[in-house]
Amino acid sequence: MKRMAKLIVPAILLGILLLGSGIILLIVGTTPQKREIRVIAVLKTIDLNMEFWEVVKSGMRTAAKELDLTLEIRGPWAESDVKGQIALMDSAIRDKPDAIVLASTDFNALVPSVEAARKARIVVVTLDSGVNSRLPASFVATNNIEAGEKAGRRMLELIGTDTPVAVVNHIRGATTAMEREEGAIRAFAAAGARDRLLPTRYTDNFELRAYEITRELMRERPDIEGILAMNEVSTVGVARALKDLGLAGKIRLVGFDNSRLEVKLIEQGVIDATVVQQPFNMGYLAVRAVQDALSGKMPERFIDTGSILITRETMYLPENQKILFPFLDK
Repeated sequence: MKRMAKLIVPAILLGILLLGSGIILLIVGTTPQKREIRVIAVLKTIDLNMEFWEVVKSGMRTAAKELDLTLEIRGPWAESDVKGQIALMDSAIRDKPDAIVLASTDFNALVPSVEAARKARIVVVTLDSGVNSRLPASFVATNNIEAGEKAGRRMLELIGTDTPVAVVNHIRGATTAMEREEGAIRAFAAAGARDRLLPTRYTDNFELRAYEITRELMRERPDIEGILAMNEVSTVGVARALKDLGLAGKIRLVGFDNSRLEVKLIEQGVIDATVVQQPFNMGYLAVRAVQDALSGKMPERFIDTGSILITRETMYLPENQKILFPFLDK
């Protein structure tokens, strides 16, 4: 009897231990585990010298951290590498993320990639430059037609309607290039000066090409009094050429974006004005739109992140300093 009692106590303790372990395992096993949400961003370029895209990335990473999303950023080195971006989109689709954020290098060429992503049940949000498709859940960008109008109106204020103006644009076929030019045309047409805009020249987003185009223009058309440059690279290339030719301040230059070099060139009077976007907001809101789409809350079809015209006279205003230097409060 005593021997049985000695065996019963350990048996009871063992039973309690096993029961407790079973309950713990049951609780742990039934606790829902949060699924990792993966987002791949395929941008126009990952060139670290492009300050605009560095700020976009900063906005995207901030949103991804806040929303606890896993974010991977890819892109070709050259913004003109359409085939390279298509290959990166194909690779991203094969990796089967939950969503892709695409800044398209070409309005039409990337449509099949977007269609393939949606067929694979991947949410697509476009950023900065859209595609010729209704499939993306949202398009997050500057209203580039409105921004082009701002640039065009400022040029008309500077030189009037009687002299030729050159247009130096970046990528043929990119929505940013097409829409900014359309906006400038609208501004000139409204002033009865549509014929003052010369045929557009494209840089393929190379600063050296913008520099060379400007020198060619000055040789071929010495009657030009103004140049509209449609993005950061074009603006900087044109500005450097004008400076080297001794034409800074004589040929009016209205550009786009706000790299540190552009700000310096505005201070020096080489650039008369620039239309500044809000790239941090663009990146941030694109990732937010992804989260909304994945959670069943459909984002707005177009999210306008805004733009503002900056001149030498207005660049020192506190509200404009925050836009010119977006890292200050981030």
